[in-house]
Amino acid sequence: MTSAFRAAAAAAALAGLAACAPTQPGLPHDGTGFEGGVPFGTYTIVGFGQEAVPTRDGHVRLTPGQITGQGPCNSFTAINTLPLPQIHISQMNWTDNPCGHKGFEARFFEALTQASEAEWTGGVLKIKSPLGWMTLERSGN
Repeated sequence: MTSAFRAAAAAAALAGLAACAPTQPGLPHDGTGFEGGVPFGTYTIVGFGQEAVPTRDGHVRLTPGQITGQGPCNSFTAINTLPLPQIHISQMNWTDNPCGHKGFEARFFEALTQASEAEWTGGVLKIKSPLGWMTLERSGN
């Protein structure tokens, strides 16, 4: 009788867990995984067009449907409406802190709002924009 009670309790517990499980696996939101051959995670901008970014104070974080990050002084959040490797920013919001790097930061944010695709090649992420290719190195999940 005890084993029947245990079996019934175990079956009820499994049914409860199954009800909480997603019906289909979703994309991770913790910076792991890939979409369209592009790894999710955090990247540091090291090049913009033909120029190097020696201060390395611009960061981009790719997660499903979203691109977030920060420039030297301000942070941003953007909604990407297309699956990677395509990029289409439908909305981008950023803070407006005073900044001595407004030239670079403004170009960086503007380039992201106009970005059209991402390319992952040889351990380097490149984001294409009419303002120039941004070159980024992986810096974390």
